[in-house]
Amino acid sequence: MKKFLAAVGTAAFLTVGLANAEQTLYEKLGGKKAIDAVVEDLTNRMMHDKQLKRFCGNVSKDKVKTNRELVAAFICKATGGPCEYKGKDMKEAHQNLGITEKDWDRFVELAKQSLNKFKVPADVQKEFLGAVAGLKDQVVSKK
Repeated sequence: MKKFLAAVGTAAFLTVGLANAEQTLYEKLGGKKAIDAVVEDLTNRMMHDKQLKRFCGNVSKDKVKTNRELVAAFICKATGGPCEYKGKDMKEAHQNLGITEKDWDRFVELAKQSLNKFKVPADVQKEFLGAVAGLKDQVVSKK
């Protein structure tokens, strides 16, 4: 009987471990509400950042809201969530903005601050920022 209970306990532990290993990044980030909160915080940081505010500081509140919703939907979809993204592809959306390497680095720094504010675990941050890094060539302008 002890061997049976030990086997059942081990199987349950492995099942829980597999369930966690099979979580999407969307689930690890906390789902739609969590993504929305991080994107809102990040947008606010960008709007007040000396370096990045030129990309969103002189934009109407409606445009900021629309952009925020698009970014959240993009992240939701790209991380395995159920959202539908209806915006432009990343290259087209950023092609005329003149985003530099320094701008990109500052964005990543602010994103980390927002993720930390919401206590996103370090391993999930690393996974998320790794995925975001794959977009760099589509976002940063080539001169």
